[in-house]
Order: sequence, then structure tokens, then C-alpha cells
Amino acid sequence: MPAARSRLRSLDGLRGLAALIVLVHHSLLVVPGLAAPYFGQPAEPGVTWLLVHTPLHLLWGGTEAVYLFFILSGLVLSLAARSSSFSWGSYFPSRIVRLYVPVVAAVVLAAVVIALLPRSGPTESIWLAGRGDAYPLRSMFADMLLIGGPSGIVSPLWSLEWEVLFSLLLPVYLYAGRRMPAWLQAVAAIALSTLGALVSLPALMYLPMFALGVALASGWERIAEILGRMPRRVAIPVWTVTVTGALLLTNSYWMLLPFTSAGIARAVTMPLILAGVAILIVAAVHAGLPNRILSSRPLLFLGTISFSLYLVHEPLVIAIGHLVPRPFLTVLIAVPVSLVVAVVFYRVVERPAHILAKRVRDHAAREVVLAA
Repeated sequence: MPAARSRLRSLDGLRGLAALIVLVHHSLLVVPGLAAPYFGQPAEPGVTWLLVHTPLHLLWGGTEAVYLFFILSGLVLSLAARSSSFSWGSYFPSRIVRLYVPVVAAVVLAAVVIALLPRSGPTESIWLAGRGDAYPLRSMFADMLLIGGPSGIVSPLWSLEWEVLFSLLLPVYLYAGRRMPAWLQAVAAIALSTLGALVSLPALMYLPMFALGVALASGWERIAEILGRMPRRVAIPVWTVTVTGALLLTNSYWMLLPFTSAGIARAVTMPLILAGVAILIVAAVHAGLPNRILSSRPLLFLGTISFSLYLVHEPLVIAIGHLVPRPFLTVLIAVPVSLVVAVVFYRVVERPAHILAKRVRDHAAREVVLAA
């Protein structure tokens, strides 16, 4: 078990890398030419086109990074639910504390940033121009609640709504998962998510992504057993081809988009993207080189602060985007500033929230034992 837990550390590194990609994604949306394709406009020829429609987009593929967060949550929470010390009575209160304390603090931080650094500078970026320039109390309360739909002032919070819903519905996911084989769970999850993308129904699109993570957890031992039989002499070429293919699948929407409409591209590539992300998660644990890279100290550090980074970065990016004279400078300034603020936020807010959640879990577990 210790060896298995050690190998799963690479998933923390993967989560940290994904959070960094989301930060770069929002920083680059300050650039007018890079924001335009996200709003249905064609990418300009040259470097902009290459950054949008080639595998270079993986470096700032924020949407796909969020899909990875969803699938990872499904996997990690499902595996945690198998622990002998796990109980539903302690899971729910601790999970709520774990999610909501940092969210509430992030909303307050965003309000302070917006008040101190008004979003009034001129901009040609469609994305930057569409960010709210005030944070009314009503919107703050909606964002703190999450359920029912965040206001959009701090856009990353949209994903936390689905994270909370999945966390509350975890028993339903696990119950359904026990009723079908892992491969069928995965196929059903991908099919439902693709259908949700086709009919533009967010709940149907996003909630099945967590189910794909639950499916991975259901077949986790079987996957390890199959991959463990791979001879070493073939492991490197097999994993090289597999990881390369998974990266291309993950980026398939942007590579197909120049040749068809956004709706058709999304319908065709959604199953490919989800399959690619799932393969990357498996490779992060079982492929030698990706595992070693993702288990490195810098990426594990990013994994530690990934939730904080995800919560705090966007208001900072927007403020810097309005202040800098050249849009591309936003990346150079926003990335280090966001990392520093995320480290402080982690130490002041998220780590204490972890400790509080653990105390709540332990207290709830004792109450369950006494009641029994």
C-alpha cells in the first residue's frame, strides 16, 4: 500500500500542472487575438493560429484542464471511499468544510482586488472586456453558495458548482457504479457527456465526467494488473505512442475547428477529449517517465497549492490585464504574482481549512461510533 500511495502522488503533480495551465489560459485570453476564437471568431494567421489550432494549445488548454479536474475528483473520491476508515457520516461535513471555506475566502479576496484595482482600462480583448467591473453583495452571496449558479464575476467558480454537486451525489455514483462493469460505466459516462454537449445542457455535460473518474476507480486494480504485465522492452515505445496519442485526443477540438463549425467539432471531439484525459490520468500513475516528472518537487508543490491557485488567480489576471501596456506582458506578470498569492492563500486559508475539515471528520466519526 505505501508504494501504491507513493505512485498516486503523481496525480497531485498532474493536478498542479492543470492548475498552472488554467492560469496561463486566462492570462493569454487578455491577448485579443487569442481570446477571439473562444468567442466564435477565426484565429489570425501566423503565431496566433499556431497557438490556437495546433498541439501548442495544450500549453493553455484551460477547458480541457477543468475536464481533468472533474475526472480526477471522481477517481480520487471513489478510491478514498474504499478506505476502511471511511464513513458517510464524517465524509459529508468534512467535504463541505474542505470546499466552502476556501471558496468563501476567495470570494472576499476577489471583492478586495476588484475594489482596489478597478477594471476600467481600455482593452480589445473580448474576454477581458466581458469581465464584470463590480462585485455586488448579491453576487458575492451567490458565489459563496455555489449551488444555483455562481454569478460569473469570478468565472472559475462555475466548476465548483459541479464539484459540490458531485460531492453530495457521491453515494449515488458509487451505487450506480457497482451495478455495471467499469468499461460500461466509462462508455456511458462519455456518451452522456457528449449528449450534454450536443444539447447544451451543462448538468448532462459535466456531471458524467465525474462518473468517468468513478469508472476508472472501479477498474483501477484491473488496469494496474494489465499494465503490470507489459514487458519493459516494449513499455517505453508503447507509452510514448499512447501518451502522444492521448495529448492529441485532448487537443482534438482545436485541431478540428478550422475545418468545421464549433458545434460539429464539439460533438465529434468530446468523446475523444474525455478518452484522452482518462488515458493521461492512467499514464500519470503507470508510465515511468510521466510518473517521475509529475512526482517531481516543483509539480508536487503546484499540486499542493493547486486549489488555492485555481480560486485566486483570475481576479489578479484581470487586474493586471487592465494595467499592463502590452497584453502579452500579462503572462509574465500574472503567473508569478498569482503563484505568490496562492502560496499565501494556501497557508492562511486552505491549509487551516484542511485541518478543520479533518477535525470535523474525526468528530463526526466519533459521534457515529458512539451512536452505534
